[in-house]
Amino acid sequence: MNTMQLAILTIAIHFVIGVFITSPAHAQIEPGKETIVVKLPSEYRWKSTKIPKDTRGIRGTAYTVRGKAANEAAVKQVTVTTIDRRYYPMKAEGTPEEKWAYEKAGCPDAELEVVDKKVVDGRTAILYAIKSTKTPESACGSANLITYIVEGPTALHTVELNISQAAFTPERYKKWCDALLQSYIE
Repeated sequence: MNTMQLAILTIAIHFVIGVFITSPAHAQIEPGKETIVVKLPSEYRWKSTKIPKDTRGIRGTAYTVRGKAANEAAVKQVTVTTIDRRYYPMKAEGTPEEKWAYEKAGCPDAELEVVDKKVVDGRTAILYAIKSTKTPESACGSANLITYIVEGPTALHTVELNISQAAFTPERYKKWCDALLQSYIE
């Protein structure tokens, strides 16, 4: 090898090393490890509890308000469910309408409102509310269900909460919608 070839080889090696050092690392999310992070209001103390599921492909966590402010909280619990798409290849599209049909079977006056819908990199995120519905322990028209459903790279995530009709205000509704829209996947 002559000096010119050695110089070109050295420059090429430095270039390749420079590309690897200065390029940001784009780590892939490992299937089964993907989670959604929800920014819950800081004025409450939240306790997380794993929800037992029959399969590894579905993970659930319930965040419950604790402490002195628990009785005054409009939202007592936020439920987060992650469904691994390797085992259950589900999509967000169509889910609000399916959930609304299910709720209408028990509460015919239930109304669907799609608050926000976006598609990024082919993955859909939908924030919707079903108003004038019920919780398992209450009557029709007593609750409003707010759900954020997000397709991640390897999983489908849902975040659900109920606000009682008595505590439902436009300000509270906006506060919770904004909180759910700030959620992100990691």
